[in-house]
Amino acid sequence: MSAAARLAELHAAMDRIREALERDQIEAMPPMLDAYDRAVDEFCRMEGAAALREGVQALHERQQQVIAAMRVRQDRLQALMRQQRQANRAVHAYAGAR
Repeated sequence: MSAAARLAELHAAMDRIREALERDQIEAMPPMLDAYDRAVDEFCRMEGAAALREGVQALHERQQQVIAAMRVRQDRLQALMRQQRQANRAVHAYAGAR
């Protein structure tokens, strides 16, 4: 397989990762991310990969966008967890005051 074809596969894999994140299919993501990481490593060792600078830069930018979306999701989930803990503390405080 050529480096250009492998790069196209990496772009398609990044699409699938982004789509899984958007559909909240978090449980499916770890194996996808592991496979993507291995594929990137293999691509970087391929002859001709360095010549595909623009495509690699575009992939890097897309990767950064997905990472940013993951962080936003993580922040939202952490906020929900904090709210749940506060609600639980309020319930326990109310129950203890009775």
